Amino acid sequence: MPEESLVPAVLCGDLNMVRCFAGDAPARAGLSVPKIPFVVASTRAGDPTFGSRHVERTAVISDPATNPDRTAEDLVVLAERTGGRPALFYGTDAMLLCVSRHRGVLSRHYRFLMPPAERIEELVDKARFAALARRLGLPVPATVTSEEAGSRAEVLARVPLPCAIKPVNHTGFRASAAVKEEGGLPRKALFAWTPEELDKRLAQMRRSGCAFVVQRYVRGGDDHITSFHAWMNGRGEPVAFHVGKKIRTYPSGSGESTFIEIVADPEVTRVGLEVVRALGLVGMVKLDFKRDAGSGELFLLEANPRFNLWNRLGAASGSNLPLVAYAELAGLLPPRTGPARPGLCWASVEGDLRAFFLDYGPSGAITLRDFVASYRRPKVFDVFAWDDPWPLVLTLARRVGQRASRAVGKAGRP
Repeated sequence: MPEESLVPAVLCGDLNMVRCFAGDAPARAGLSVPKIPFVVASTRAGDPTFGSRHVERTAVISDPATNPDRTAEDLVVLAERTGGRPALFYGTDAMLLCVSRHRGVLSRHYRFLMPPAERIEELVDKARFAALARRLGLPVPATVTSEEAGSRAEVLARVPLPCAIKPVNHTGFRASAAVKEEGGLPRKALFAWTPEELDKRLAQMRRSGCAFVVQRYVRGGDDHITSFHAWMNGRGEPVAFHVGKKIRTYPSGSGESTFIEIVADPEVTRVGLEVVRALGLVGMVKLDFKRDAGSGELFLLEANPRFNLWNRLGAASGSNLPLVAYAELAGLLPPRTGPARPGLCWASVEGDLRAFFLDYGPSGAITLRDFVASYRRPKVFDVFAWDDPWPLVLTLARRVGQRASRAVGKAGRP
């Protein structure tokens, strides 16, 4: 099939998304087309993803976190320039909400499959998700929202210590007063182990001015967190799925993934499919679970109906969910998928080094020998690839430029 007759794709994501489509990925997945024409859209003009040898067409769009209306307008213009009513892929909560809230307009220009707007709002907002989970009887930890309980006594009447305190939406939380007071690390949550610490956390979140939830802490480290990933067709049937396990995050316990692995976990697969069906989800799904280190009980932490960095690792393991999605959206026969081969890992080297030297190493969670040994395992990387090195060069150059600018700024201060 000639490339000009194929449905194009617009990728609002990073290298992890691009490499699911790049090179011979369609052929390796058994897709009936040798190459998929795609455009990479980013909110940054200097995005290192643009430097990938696999990227031929790029577009800079407005940031959906700050101006979603303008982002939707930019996407309409991009679709008209691309032609062919492209398949649309989105990799952040902000872009997910932008597409969902503007679906009436965007669906006339793009192909995409997502749950109803109301369900997406319930999944992205942790307070609404807590109410939904209680209503459906999903296996979530005990949770109370900032509206339901304002004092320590009201919280502890519903949620035992230790507990996690999370914003209802992660967007913008890194820049909040609460995170800055805790050192400015890219945290997704704060924790309280004592009543006094709970008082402190509640005050911090209130000063930040954001709604939040307080949730029972499920015992265990990052390696007790597993995630279920699936593409559900328009009838709500699973076309392909796989399971991944976190190994390290930065900061530990509440940060971004830095080292992850594909695993075989029948219980997570079974419960994941049950939850997806209970929620009535279609399209891309990611469910995060944590198995309690003491009881072994499996708890659902959150549900994300969008594409994510795990898709790259799944694709490399034989379960390329973005290509499965593309095939359905483009009206093609689905490619071969899975079962994903367990054991392959994904690493964000810069973040993982920071995680070890600033967190896991000093705390004694792992030794240097164990850290080095983990890199002897088969793996793919967040930015680096032997056959596509230029994004790493651009990333390093950008880091050097930022540090030089900061140094000049400090030197110029009286």
